[in-house]
Amino acid sequence: MPFSPMKLKPESGGTRIKSADDAYSFMAHMRLSYQNKPHWQTARQAVNQAGMSEASEIRAWRSFRAAVAEEGRLEE
Repeated sequence: MPFSPMKLKPESGGTRIKSADDAYSFMAHMRLSYQNKPHWQTARQAVNQAGMSEASEIRAWRSFRAAVAEEGRLEE
């Protein structure tokens, strides 16, 4: 399972993202103004394709992690 768990800051609205499904749910509940930002659009596209192969799941994890980090929501 290439989608490694990540911990988000409590004020993000989510605490742990353990799979591509968790990432998708997290993004689905974001405001539209956030969803339209380029880094979230890239992450959403990658997460939507995560089930296609192991490589696409790795790409989804990296894209989602980059988007979360850019927003300052990732707990180090």
